Amino acid sequence: MTKQNKKIELSAYQNKEHKIGRIFIGIAIVLDLSVPTIIAISLHTGPDWMVVGSAMMALIVFLLGGFVEVITYAPLLGTSGTYLAFFTGNLVNLKLPCVVNARDSAGVKIGTKEGEIVSSVSVASSTIVTTLVIALGVASLTPLTPVLQSPVLAPAFKACFTALFASLAYKYFIKDFKLVPLPLILCVLLAVFAGFGNSTLIPISVVVSILFAYLLFKKGVKLN
Repeated sequence: MTKQNKKIELSAYQNKEHKIGRIFIGIAIVLDLSVPTIIAISLHTGPDWMVVGSAMMALIVFLLGGFVEVITYAPLLGTSGTYLAFFTGNLVNLKLPCVVNARDSAGVKIGTKEGEIVSSVSVASSTIVTTLVIALGVASLTPLTPVLQSPVLAPAFKACFTALFASLAYKYFIKDFKLVPLPLILCVLLAVFAGFGNSTLIPISVVVSILFAYLLFKKGVKLN
């Protein structure tokens, strides 16, 4: 099979995935909106539009952050993986690491048909495992509550969030430490002194990282 034929086959595959993904995302949006709509109709009530209006600015920032996340994560997740991952959530802490590890283990590259398949399977597997673990956790929450709240284990749970994301960040940082300092220091300063949240820091860090990598490239610095 020639390279041209492979390219056509991949394009047809991606077009099919986009079509299926849009259908299911549309169904998901309808189902998500139907719940509050049915509740509002049943209780004969509605939203407080003054409160909605006051929250629009924060919502716009959140939407901008979500738009940037799609552009940032879609090349890594693949076509179908992107639709499934954004629908099920937990992108940074679960879906993205699963996709990267699965792709490295399988020895496939981003943008290939093989890479698309591996990404789709890894995201789907992560979703199933996550659902089972959450179900098990909910079922075990009541009997395990005294143990989890014990003086011995309680302090450890305060550090879970930091430990989780620090370990995930290190996996990506170690690939090329030269790209890390400027975006990391800038985001830490903006978070500590300016109080910026994730929806603002993500687009800023993406732009700064791209510009910083381009600057290093132009200066002849070898990047991995």
